[in-house]
Amino acid sequence: MTKKYITLLMICTLFACKIVNAQDQRSNSGPDVFFKSATGKYWTKSQLDSFLLRRNNSRFKLIPQVSGVQQNHDSLIYKYNLTIDDAATDRSNRSWIGQPLPDFSFVDVDGDEIDLGDLKGKAIVINFWFATCLPCIAEMPVLNELKEKYSNSNSNVVFLSMTFEKKSTVLNFLKEHPFNYTAISDAGEYCSSITSLYPLTLFVNKKGIIQSAEHIMPPLYNYEITGRFDELDPSEFEKEINAIK
Repeated sequence: MTKKYITLLMICTLFACKIVNAQDQRSNSGPDVFFKSATGKYWTKSQLDSFLLRRNNSRFKLIPQVSGVQQNHDSLIYKYNLTIDDAATDRSNRSWIGQPLPDFSFVDVDGDEIDLGDLKGKAIVINFWFATCLPCIAEMPVLNELKEKYSNSNSNVVFLSMTFEKKSTVLNFLKEHPFNYTAISDAGEYCSSITSLYPLTLFVNKKGIIQSAEHIMPPLYNYEITGRFDELDPSEFEKEINAIK
């Protein structure tokens, strides 16, 4: 076997190895993921994130709501529509972010008194909801997971839920939809002073200042793993909890 032939064989072998490695990397990384808008435009995840970042401001942010998923050979295509999520504001149309959480004193559905003055020095996550609010219900399992995680980590975070619904309505609702936050019912006046858009979750730091306010939990893009496109992404909410605890 000549030296020239051996060199050529080594080059071909190396080239073949590179092709196999590239194919292995492609198969390990999963399908190519794209996002298709209602107008038919395709985006990669980074392109969509960049677009949303440029458009979001202090008055509103855009949330992509997935309406379906399409498998096309080695590509996974999320069909989505953009939803406008208005900033959470008070009755004077001022952002709640940076304001102190308004004082309250209630009795929860278990008969225990919940007074904001007794929660000084503690971080608070407070969710506003009502019984026929589908986005509220969709968030509850994920909110339960966050409570379980941070209640078990000695993080000194208090998790409250508040609604204008009657106590009897709340108790019946919780039989079908477990929601493990401390539940406060019959809080119509307080709820209406805070928001008219549901769900709303306020993240209040240990000084009693509202550090963040989130209306809509964004979707989780993991269809290739779960086969579902209706799951929600808790990462933003988790980031806000870590910032206040």
